[in-house]
Amino acid sequence: MVDHRTKIGAVFFIDREIERVLKDLESGTINKDQGIGSLNTLFNISSGIEDTKHMQLICRIITYLRSTNLYVQLKKMYLNRYFHESDSPIEETSERVRIPSFEKIIR
Repeated sequence: MVDHRTKIGAVFFIDREIERVLKDLESGTINKDQGIGSLNTLFNISSGIEDTKHMQLICRIITYLRSTNLYVQLKKMYLNRYFHESDSPIEETSERVRIPSFEKIIR
C-alpha cells in the first residue's frame, strides 16, 4: 500500500507524462513503438500505486495506438476525454426477465 502523498504525486506524474507522450507522437519526435513502450512504463507505475482508473485509460490509449497509424490530434483527443471512461454508468434493471415456459410435448 502506498501512502496518500506519494500516490497523488505519482498520479500527477502519470497525467503529465501521458500528455507528453501523446504530444511527442503527434510531432513525430518518437515513433509508435517508443510511445507504446513509454505508456507501458506508465501502466506499471499506475499498477504499483493500484490506480485502476489510469490503468484502464492507458490500456485504451495503447489499443488505439496499435489500431491506427494516424497520430493527428492525439493530445486533443486525450484532453477532450476521448479515452476516458464514460461518466454515466449502465443502470441495472431490477425487474426479472420472464423466460417463456415451454409446453411439454406429448406424442
